[in-house]
Amino acid sequence: MNAGFFKFLPALPLLLVCGRLMAEPGEPVQISPSVQHASEAHAGNEAATEADKCEQVPTQDKLPEKVQSGVHEFSCRTFRWFDSLFGDSRDFEEEAISGKLSVGLAWNEFDSFEGRLRYRVHSDLPNLNTRWDAFFGRVDEDAYISGTQTLKESAHRQGISDSDDSEWLLGLGYKGRSDSGDGWDYSVGLRFRTPVRLYVKSRYRKAMLLSPTLDLRYRQTFFWRDGTGYGTTTHIDSARKLSAYNVLRWEILGTVSEDTDGLQWWTGNTWYHNLGNRRGISLLTFARGETDKEVALQEYGFELTWRRQVAREWLYLNAGPTLTWPQENPGQPRKASWGFALLMEFEFGHFRG
Repeated sequence: MNAGFFKFLPALPLLLVCGRLMAEPGEPVQISPSVQHASEAHAGNEAATEADKCEQVPTQDKLPEKVQSGVHEFSCRTFRWFDSLFGDSRDFEEEAISGKLSVGLAWNEFDSFEGRLRYRVHSDLPNLNTRWDAFFGRVDEDAYISGTQTLKESAHRQGISDSDDSEWLLGLGYKGRSDSGDGWDYSVGLRFRTPVRLYVKSRYRKAMLLSPTLDLRYRQTFFWRDGTGYGTTTHIDSARKLSAYNVLRWEILGTVSEDTDGLQWWTGNTWYHNLGNRRGISLLTFARGETDKEVALQEYGFELTWRRQVAREWLYLNAGPTLTWPQENPGQPRKASWGFALLMEFEFGHFRG
């Protein structure tokens, strides 16, 4: 069987949901909280007072609600288990758990098909204090640990490298930041794959408002990962509000580590335009490379994305074409590579961003 078929598998749930939504174009949808506690669903029942707060029931008997409530319940039970390692087992309130599930499919002439399944969730830990939280998810391991995740959500790779290896990670974090958001964060965690690997990272944040329409943010990440060693990443981004419907964001990342050849870098400019009615478009112009590689400039190009809410206030669809010029080695000609990406996002809890 063609290996490309297996890359396509993570996108199957996306196609099923899209088909289900498009099959009901005229059906009115009531915007309501995504899930309800089992105790609320059975009000008046004496046993409801002792209901498991992690148990979620869909607000509607439809595929999107079933997926969202199932992921929310799984997340809650996972975090309750992790929190119990530090004390008594406690029920988590619904609003304490929030996250996002992303399912996507990307194709381009250079890499062919690539499926994507991403999941991430954060929560405070009641048995510790409000400065401690936990992270669990399936993410791009390199990008998450090194702090090289770009700000623009896409079905394409999210880091600055030419790899996009998704792994299950569990981490414990301490927030040392001030109320303004500036300061240090610290985290330690594990990769759940044989061999299990430990990672440690710390990150400093500083945000500045340069004018009513211009901001600047700086982040410095120091990390160590078993098997690849030490490294540090600088991440700077700035956003300017051009009008009520237009924002321009500039972003640059650079990483030096024991696993890179010189400085690994990525830079991009993104124009965001609000179309109204919960819709928008964005145009990303980017370039990436690695200074000591045989090919220092590894890729540049454009990515146009149309984004809108789909039938639910917590369900988003991103879609659009790409045009890039990649080159991996000196003997390979650099030529235009057209592509297309489709990404569905399910949010739950109070997840934002």
